[in-house]
Amino acid sequence: MTFLHVLLLLWAFPPSDASHRLRTFHFEGTRNIPIKARAICTQNYTDLVTVYDEQDNLELTKIIKPPSALIGVYTSIGTNKWSNGDEVTFSKLNGNCGEICCAAMKADGEWESVQYNTPKYFMCYDQVTIRDETENNQVKEKGKSSSNPFWIGLLRDDFEWVDGGKSAYRKYPLDQPSGTGNVTILPGGHWTKLPNTNNFNALCYKSHIHVSNEKMSWENALDYCDNNGNTSGLLRIESKDDQIETERELRRRNISGPVWVGLRQSRLFGFWIWSNGLHVGPWTNWKGGSQPEHQMSHHCGAIEKMNGVFKWTDKDCRSQFTVLCERK
Repeated sequence: MTFLHVLLLLWAFPPSDASHRLRTFHFEGTRNIPIKARAICTQNYTDLVTVYDEQDNLELTKIIKPPSALIGVYTSIGTNKWSNGDEVTFSKLNGNCGEICCAAMKADGEWESVQYNTPKYFMCYDQVTIRDETENNQVKEKGKSSSNPFWIGLLRDDFEWVDGGKSAYRKYPLDQPSGTGNVTILPGGHWTKLPNTNNFNALCYKSHIHVSNEKMSWENALDYCDNNGNTSGLLRIESKDDQIETERELRRRNISGPVWVGLRQSRLFGFWIWSNGLHVGPWTNWKGGSQPEHQMSHHCGAIEKMNGVFKWTDKDCRSQFTVLCERK
């Protein structure tokens, strides 16, 4: 496909406003032991579902049938995890609360381990991870208005997700916060644990993002995604929901970028379009808050993690990067 072809398609397809365009949920009605239930998900979809937030949990309750359905949690050795899925590279967490523990920062900047259901003040900020002592001091300074310890975004428990998803979301019933067993969602939305010997319905998901095994230039990436039998073109990101799903997939695979997506700039006119002809916007996620300027841009677009945040950026089209395609 030539760039002229892409340009002519600019207004051929109206933008989609569909939610969860890049990830869909599926209820598997056949009851099986856990290992077979997961095998059905991996054969027909992507895997057992990872639940990332309350919205996911609510949507899953709409498709399950009583008594409950299996999700992709398994019991592991207790580990620390940031609520946004970033890798934990710095910690000042002291002590062990004995159950599901979260970190609270004290006035001196030290962290204490507190049970998750303890009421506390909390701090919200753009970059939810603390990566070094400097950032820890910045958070401490912001929290000086409170003399009480406040929650930060660090969780410690013994649950992990079978697909490698980085989610700290939990929906424990108050009388069953820990222990072994397979985790299921009840029709009301709460989670419970049942023995491995039970048969389960399964909640599966399908990711509509394909990640290439090899690195290549943007032009080769365009051909790769167009001619791969399971994909329909380079990935486009139309909304904040699309960006969130893309970031989840990159974190799941421990990829920080850069990775090619379907962004391309007209060398003649300077505007940016997606490789299938859609206009870029109104929602965008450019580094620095605005698109790269004409004549100074490298003309092809990628996603890259910068200072802990995934942003769109321009790259030399000849650079060799991993590729994100859209699955059919």
